[in-house]
Amino acid sequence: MSTPGPPALAVTVVARQRLALGVGSEIGYYTAGHPYVPGSALRGALAAAWITEHGPPGRGSPKTDEFRILFDGKIRYGNLLPAGSHRTPLSVFRCKYHTEPGCPETVVDRAFETGDHCPDCGRRLEQSRGDLDVPGGLTRITRTSIDPATGRAKDGELYANAALPAGTSLTGLIHGHHPWLAQPRTLWLGGRRTVGGQADLATTPHHPPAPAPPAPGQPLVVRLTSPAVFVDLAGRPRLEPEPTLNLVPGAALLPGAWTRAVTWSGWHAASRLPKPAELCAAAGSTYRITGAPEVLAALATRFRRDGIGLRRSEGFGDVAIATQPWRPTGTADKDDHRLDPLSELHARLLDLGLDDPAWRWLIGALRALQVEQHCTGTVPADLLTDLLTQPTAADLTGRQRGQLRKILDGLAPTTLRDLTTLVLTTPAADRQRAARQAAR
Repeated sequence: MSTPGPPALAVTVVARQRLALGVGSEIGYYTAGHPYVPGSALRGALAAAWITEHGPPGRGSPKTDEFRILFDGKIRYGNLLPAGSHRTPLSVFRCKYHTEPGCPETVVDRAFETGDHCPDCGRRLEQSRGDLDVPGGLTRITRTSIDPATGRAKDGELYANAALPAGTSLTGLIHGHHPWLAQPRTLWLGGRRTVGGQADLATTPHHPPAPAPPAPGQPLVVRLTSPAVFVDLAGRPRLEPEPTLNLVPGAALLPGAWTRAVTWSGWHAASRLPKPAELCAAAGSTYRITGAPEVLAALATRFRRDGIGLRRSEGFGDVAIATQPWRPTGTADKDDHRLDPLSELHARLLDLGLDDPAWRWLIGALRALQVEQHCTGTVPADLLTDLLTQPTAADLTGRQRGQLRKILDGLAPTTLRDLTTLVLTTPAADRQRAARQAAR
C-alpha cells in the first residue's frame, strides 16, 4: 500500500466567460493563447482576489505575512488543464504520414523503447513537439475599433485573439494547503477582462499517492508537465537539470534527454510591469536519471512534492514520474468496450435525449448539487426535488425526471465533480445525435 503524498488541493475551475490566456506579446493583429491556465495565471488571479478581500500587503497590513505564505512561500500552483486533454511527451516518436493502416498506431516512447522507423510504411518516425491536445481547441474572436465620427471600422485597428470558450472545465492541483485556498470563489483569469475572464473556482483536499519507484536497474524517468527554468552554476539558462543544483549525491542525469526550448514571459499585475522573459525547457521534456534504487525513490518523492528548477511557486517545474511508455489515450484498452462507471452515468444522461434548454438546466442542477455538497458535506433529499420542479425544468418528460433522479441521487463528491466536468464539455453534436436517437 502506497504512502499518501504531501497535502494538496484538487482544483476545478469552470469558465463563465471566455478565457484569453495570451502567449506573450506580438507585433500584429492576432494574439495566440494558451489552451490551458498556466500556474502563474492561477497564482496571479488568486493573489488579486486576496488583495480585493484584504487590501494590498505591505507595511501596516496585519495580513502581509499570510500573503507571503500564500504566494511567496512553498505553496506551488500547478497548471489547470481542460477536461479530456493530454500532452504528448517529447520522448515520443510517431509515424507522420499514415499511408498504411497500421501507421496511426505506431508509437515509440524512447524513454523506454527503441525504434527509428515505422514497421508498416518504413518511413522514419517523427518526434512529437510536446503539444497539448485539447478537445474542441480554442475559439478565435476578431474585433475592431469603431470611428465615432463615421460609425465605421477604423483603418488599421483590427484585433483577434484565441481563447478557451465559456463553459470549459479545467482541473489541476495546488501543491500545499491553506484555509483561504479551500474557499470557493470567483476569479478573473487571463486578459480581455472587459468581455471575459470570469470563472468559478472550487477546491477539495487531495492526498496524491507516493510516486512509484522505477524497476530495479532502470532509470527514473521524469517528464515536465509545465515549463521549467534551469540554470547552470553561473546562472546561465539551460534545458536540462543541473546536477549540483537539481539532483542529489548518488544521482546522475543520463545523456540524450528529449527537450525543446520555449521563451516564457508574463505580466506582473500588482506592479504593472512585465516579468523577465525566461528561456525554459518546454512542458513534455523528458529526462532519465540513474542511481541506487533508494536514491531514485527519494528523488521521485522530492520532485513530486517540490517540483524542479526555479520559480516553482509560479507554476514552473511541475513534473510527473513515468513508469511505462506513453500511449495515446484510449489505445491501451481499445479492445475492451465496457464503460467505466463515470462514462456509464454520462452515457445514461445522453440517452435521455435532452434538448438545449434541458441540458442547460442539467448543468445548473449539477452546479447547485456541487455547491450544496461542498458547503454542507451532504445533499438534502428535497434539493433534487426542488431542482426538478423549477420552471426551467417544466418541459422535462416524466421518464426524463425519473431517470434524472436515479442518476443524480446520492452521487459521491468526486463522481459528482467529474460528471459535471463531462456534462460541461459534451460537444453539441454528440447531444444532438443522442436526442435524434432518443426521438426514434
